[in-house]
Amino acid sequence: MLDKIISYSFYLLFFLTPLFWSSLNHELFEFNKMFLVYAFTVTITGVWVLKMISEKVLIFKRTPLDIPLLLFLGANILSTIFSIDPHTSIWGYYSRLNGGLLSIISYLLLYWAFVSNMDFAKVKTSLKFGLASGFVISLWAILEHFGVSFSCVVLRGEFNASCWIQDVQARVFATLGQPNWLAAYLAMLIFPAFYFLLTATKKSLYIIHFTLLIIFYLAFTFTYSRGPTLGLIGGMAVFVGVWILRYKDIRRQNKISLYPNILVSPISITLASFLAINLLFGSALTSFRLVSKFAAPARPTISLPTAPSGTQLETGGTESGQIRFIVWQGALDIFKHNPIFGSGVETFAYSYYQYRPPEHNLTSEWDFLYNKAHNEYLNYLATTGIVGFGTYMLVIGTFIYWCIKRIMDKNHNSYFIILASILAAYISYLIYNFFLFSVVIIAIFFYLFPALVFVATESTKPFKLPSILHPTLYIVHFIYRRPFYTKLARGIVIFSTIYLLYSIFQLWYADTLFTKGGRASDAGNPGRAYNFLVAASQLNNGEPFYKSELSFAAAQAAVSLADSDATLSAALKDEALIQIDEVLKESPKNISFLRTAVRTYFELSTIDETFTDKTLQILDLSIKLAPTDPKLYYNKALILESMGKKDEEIKALEQAIELKPNYLEALTQLKEATAEVKQ
Repeated sequence: MLDKIISYSFYLLFFLTPLFWSSLNHELFEFNKMFLVYAFTVTITGVWVLKMISEKVLIFKRTPLDIPLLLFLGANILSTIFSIDPHTSIWGYYSRLNGGLLSIISYLLLYWAFVSNMDFAKVKTSLKFGLASGFVISLWAILEHFGVSFSCVVLRGEFNASCWIQDVQARVFATLGQPNWLAAYLAMLIFPAFYFLLTATKKSLYIIHFTLLIIFYLAFTFTYSRGPTLGLIGGMAVFVGVWILRYKDIRRQNKISLYPNILVSPISITLASFLAINLLFGSALTSFRLVSKFAAPARPTISLPTAPSGTQLETGGTESGQIRFIVWQGALDIFKHNPIFGSGVETFAYSYYQYRPPEHNLTSEWDFLYNKAHNEYLNYLATTGIVGFGTYMLVIGTFIYWCIKRIMDKNHNSYFIILASILAAYISYLIYNFFLFSVVIIAIFFYLFPALVFVATESTKPFKLPSILHPTLYIVHFIYRRPFYTKLARGIVIFSTIYLLYSIFQLWYADTLFTKGGRASDAGNPGRAYNFLVAASQLNNGEPFYKSELSFAAAQAAVSLADSDATLSAALKDEALIQIDEVLKESPKNISFLRTAVRTYFELSTIDETFTDKTLQILDLSIKLAPTDPKLYYNKALILESMGKKDEEIKALEQAIELKPNYLEALTQLKEATAEVKQ
């Protein structure tokens, strides 16, 4: 029973994670997927421990990646300890969560749970569930391209694709939330699909998996994503190269079904079909297509409106490659100033502002927030330093070296295809990560694909306690000989598992209340917003993001009630101050919270002028942490204007224009201010 729970939990992890999303939350896609992963991690780990208690034995297997993964975990822990924002480093950037210390711990628990509890048959079943999910998502994406999004059916009950602001027909994203993420996901799935195609023992299975590959690639094509396309090409080059290298050895042993000639093998036929799809519909890298109706967009980029606080590198305007180079320069500067442990796990959104190149102000995305470096390697280098980056590369390098060594070993021909397919998927991921960054389902593949291979190739070993720890076994055996202690241990594990699952749901539900509060605030209903945000903060009182927004909502409510209920207005003002002070004390270098503090104090200044000076103080602190952001100088100028300090206003406007010479609003304001001074 326990084995089945673990197995089916992994199956559902592969199947449900890429499909799971919700319109109830602050961020529709990644946020929900991460919470689902947390739930599966708690379930699998809890049942795994129960299994060990029941069988009275330590169930843990060693793999070639154990030491690199532990070093990587240690590096991230150290980076979190020295982080400029420990809360973000632990939980991850709020709208994504993936990449925080808790998510890394979850992935590692899943990794060791998989290698310790699964076998080759379960490996294949896990991959089949993953392919089944990919099939559903691919159909979803293909229909989007032709004008019908299941998302719109769910959200509005409309059989069209008009529920999205962006043109989803031009670049599809299905349930992944972004075209590049969908493309990267499908690129990694294509290679396991090749494994089943090449090992098909019946004609019907061959047809099924060939059709599956065509559907995957068609959906992949409709994303028109350049980074994942380069990744797929790189992975395919590795896969085909290894296939050609070992073709004769594999055929000689008749381990797989093959056509008589390599030129008409399943791989050749499939690649020819892929080429035909690109000739018909174009690709991310070419403009030629026979079916002009379905031409690729001029710029293969897009952004979602669902997470305004997140990066929008994919929006139209300045060419994305040009912006990437600027962001990469900022990432390198962060590393230069924090070379050992970086600025802290997942803190790029805050540290980038401090080293943001002035050239960024001349792009079309000068006022967007970047929470990733859009290069996973530079992101690790900036946020975890040389220690984190080095251990990350050690994990990758160890796995690739191990795969190549096994592939070249002719004594392991029976494992050749799955080794080649997973290695190719990994190479695809590594190339993609040079241009973008990992998301939840890609992170699952990053950690669990090696686990799949180690189990499939029987490369795991039972873990033996060091001799120094042998005395602890006597204590364990002593406990096991007494049924009461065994039952007590089971009870503790079951209670802990249920409690953690409830806590995960509570945190997820708190976000839905937080989202309602944000929507009420946007609709101009501060009282309703305040009530929702209070409820969210009570459920998740450790989240500073909630407190930050609650402070602003309280300030808005205080202002709206200033004339009708002075007592309640004063209480709300005090609440706003308490909340924002707590946030700034806990996260003094979080530029996002400082911006909210500016809004809060400025709102309160409309009923109490003493807060005008406080607003300026917070603005000056923000400018120290984001010295190249012209909008901060412009906002400072507006406040100085309201105070009648023309000379200081002009100076602030000149500083804004120095950073951004084409800042239209600042130029207009400066012209008016200068004219008034001359009068």
